[in-house]
Amino acid sequence: MLFNPFTPSEIASDPDDFFGRNEELRLLERSIQQGSVVIQGPVGIGKSSLLSRVRLHMEGFQSDHKSRSLVVVGNRNIETIDQAAHLLLSELIEVDEQHRKIGLKIGPVFEFESSEIIHNFKEGRHLAVLKRLLESDYFDRLTEGADFLILAVDEADKCPVPLARLIRSVSTVTQQQGIKGIRFALAGVTPFFKHVVDEDAGVSRFFYKNINLLPMRPEEADELLHVKLAKVASEAKKLRIEVNVEPELVARIVDLSGGHPHLLQLLGSHLIENEDANPDGIIDKYDLANSLRKICYEDRGSVYESVLHRLEIHGKLDAFKLVISNMAPGFPSRISRSATLDLIATSDAEWLIENSVLSMPTPIEYGLVDEFIRARIILDAAETEADQISEEEYLLETSAGPEDEDWEPSDK
Repeated sequence: MLFNPFTPSEIASDPDDFFGRNEELRLLERSIQQGSVVIQGPVGIGKSSLLSRVRLHMEGFQSDHKSRSLVVVGNRNIETIDQAAHLLLSELIEVDEQHRKIGLKIGPVFEFESSEIIHNFKEGRHLAVLKRLLESDYFDRLTEGADFLILAVDEADKCPVPLARLIRSVSTVTQQQGIKGIRFALAGVTPFFKHVVDEDAGVSRFFYKNINLLPMRPEEADELLHVKLAKVASEAKKLRIEVNVEPELVARIVDLSGGHPHLLQLLGSHLIENEDANPDGIIDKYDLANSLRKICYEDRGSVYESVLHRLEIHGKLDAFKLVISNMAPGFPSRISRSATLDLIATSDAEWLIENSVLSMPTPIEYGLVDEFIRARIILDAAETEADQISEEEYLLETSAGPEDEDWEPSDK
């Protein structure tokens, strides 16, 4: 069985699994020193992985920083400010109500007694508990010389309103007391921060940077694929199995995926599984065609059917297909903004952007959040098996970048 290093279902919390995003990481590093930060983007674009990596960086991994951090995951059951505060408290402290003791989960091992905190905690006044813990005497114990205490919330799009209220309350109180080392780091699906600001416009002043995460740059996606395919070849060699990679395949995968991290990992994983099931010693365009078909109609088939149905019920399907049909040949998909607005209404374009169907990879172009939905539409248009094969050939040929004839497996 071939070793499969691709991980489409996992957050890249291990630094060895994290690729690229150097510019974004540097930007977040600088920004956290000035204020709180937001990471936005569509599903699967790498928000959680970047959040995990920046926390490690600010804690001192491959850096000189000395921050402390915690991360919680938002959910739709959080409806009040106290529930949002409890979410953070669950990672910040342990409460022993029987012995009336409180232990810190981050920072130095420390246990203390506080009848006030215990009482408020039992009564569900979790915001009061959180604000008390972030006052100077407890805050100094939490941080103990650290630069910042980073309170990270992943999937913040699940509960933007209670988070807005929490951030306003905590930030205002702590800053009034001269405590400057608290930072919120939120990650969620676009446009969740708009809902935060809609709830409380003033909360935006506490955030120094809002990053709208785009797909990986071609060179970053290229590195990810080369490193992982090299591991496949290396592990296969140990089993005395020869595995080669068609020279132009990496460029085709980068183009077809548009650099979307989840799609890169998903397509890479299917390539390995297809070669393992049908071994011929080379990972090539036939493996790619089979993998693309399986993703479009099986693994993510229900996703694309749901997207197309949502477009139809909102009256946007015809507009979307018109944009698709006028995109330049090849992948990644591109169409100028001016050409788009000549084809469809501005309101339709805005809806497609806000609902993570279209992206804005450059200031003058639209692209697709998920490139494979275009592949699915192209394959759907085939009426016969011969047409299907023809469409697959079209997808593979028009996605081909310059041949990488010097490609050789190499370790990261």
